[in-house]
Amino acid sequence: MDVLFILKFNLAISILFFILPDYRKFIKIFAPIVALINFIFTLSTLNLPAGKAGSQLLTPYILFDNLSKLIFFFIGFFSFLLSIYSVGYIKERLNKYFFYFFLTVFSSYGVVLSKNFILFIIFWGITAITVYTLSQFSKNAEIAGKKTMIILGGSDTFLLLGIALLYKLNNSFNISSTNFSLLPFICFLIASFSKAGAFPFHTWIPPFADKSPISVTAFLPASLDKLLGIYLLARTFYIFNIPDVIKIIVMILGAFTIISAVFMALAQHGARKLLSYHAVSQVGYMVLGIGTGNPVGIAGGIFHMINNTIYKTSLFLGVGQVEKVKGTDKLEELGGLSKVLPFTFISMFVSALAISGIPPLNGFYSKWLVYQGVIKSLSDNYSLFTVFCLISALFGSALTLASFVKLIHAIFFGVKSEEIKAKENVLLIIPQIILASSCIFLGIFPHLILKSIFQELKIIGKWIPGASLILIILGIILGGVILLIFGINFRTSSSFIGGELINKKMYISGIEFYTSIENLRPFRYIYKLQKKMIFDIYEICKGIILYFSELLSSLHTGFLTNYLSWIFIGVLILFLVFVK
Repeated sequence: MDVLFILKFNLAISILFFILPDYRKFIKIFAPIVALINFIFTLSTLNLPAGKAGSQLLTPYILFDNLSKLIFFFIGFFSFLLSIYSVGYIKERLNKYFFYFFLTVFSSYGVVLSKNFILFIIFWGITAITVYTLSQFSKNAEIAGKKTMIILGGSDTFLLLGIALLYKLNNSFNISSTNFSLLPFICFLIASFSKAGAFPFHTWIPPFADKSPISVTAFLPASLDKLLGIYLLARTFYIFNIPDVIKIIVMILGAFTIISAVFMALAQHGARKLLSYHAVSQVGYMVLGIGTGNPVGIAGGIFHMINNTIYKTSLFLGVGQVEKVKGTDKLEELGGLSKVLPFTFISMFVSALAISGIPPLNGFYSKWLVYQGVIKSLSDNYSLFTVFCLISALFGSALTLASFVKLIHAIFFGVKSEEIKAKENVLLIIPQIILASSCIFLGIFPHLILKSIFQELKIIGKWIPGASLILIILGIILGGVILLIFGINFRTSSSFIGGELINKKMYISGIEFYTSIENLRPFRYIYKLQKKMIFDIYEICKGIILYFSELLSSLHTGFLTNYLSWIFIGVLILFLVFVK
């Protein structure tokens, strides 16, 4: 299958949805079918050898190596699953929604296939626009959408500057390796960090996730934006011959992203916000792995990118199902939903274990590779900063598990908040089950992804997921046999405290977990600063702009003599500059 045909197909489908009237019943059937056809087309490209795009005419413009092929596949995979979910979730303007949806798929394909920076920046810019337009399918997302557009648009300006500087160095717009140059590298780093959501350019993700439709959040910040942002970071490490000191700085940024975001996640009382901060935290592992610059670390970072998009999308979709039933994502208003939403519970439980790095799920394997990459970097060039990065990664994984204990308990366990008659929507369940199953599948067969990243990869130490899974299953069977032999009976009774049955007023929800951390030094000061948005790059830039705008406004006094004075000073400066 020619990849150019797939690009044309998605562009044509997006235009078709723009023309189509909003016939909801037709679109609910047509959109997933079209997305499935597109996914089948994408599957056919896996047979193409790396470097071949299906057409010799495309060779100068199309980059189709193992990395491009891998991300190309997952763009098609996620677009298919999210099309199913979207028709069950979005209620209004489905024709316009899928116009922007398939335009996003088209531009995302274009980003990973571009061998030329001109094409790359065009497709990259389209994805930034569609992020904003799709977010506006929620009534309360205008402010969050503007913030997203400003941060991503500003980072695109840096990307454009980086491309211009690179052209000046190489006299070419082709994506190819070159000697290290600090300023273009920083520009590319800002663009990739903003798209993926790494510190300090992550601040658009929490408000976006909180206000946008959950299907859009799962489609963009949770999946496609992560794929594209980390893809650019990986390409940046391919383009530049990066010195060790810069690698360590990138690793530190990754480690700080892990720790800072996971601490913020612990303090959240809304499921969307909690997941959004974990979406940021997991980017830290990707940045940390790629920042090592060694094959093991890079493989771990890219593999974690794939794994994160799988379980994070599953978690967001699960929260969307909960919202459909309860009408809220506030943890204090939830509880006891495991029997009401059994498939959602199982899917979210598996995904929560995966993101926490519990074997034999996929999150464990990719984190394991990242750890080994950091250890390899440590053995090659010992540094206390590298030790800090390793400790941060390990500690961040433990805190991730702690916060998901809070999330799963608050939503699915405890006392029911109220009687619920609604049932799970099949269209919302199917993508969750597929994604949760993928967490298990890729944990057992990680080589299917790893061989797409590197043909040969020597790993420090061995993790054999198949054998480990067998041992886990044997342990469960053995426990079951012991239980049957000894015939242990459990007495069940209602929960009580001090002899009194627990009622709803006495019930402690999951939001009470870890609240004490906000009062501990030095965390209480950090949380206070965070609430004041001191660490928000958007608010910092806005404050600087407002300061200078007020300064300039003060110069507009309305007196003609003052304006004449400024004109005279301006003419004098020009005279001194240009007249020799």
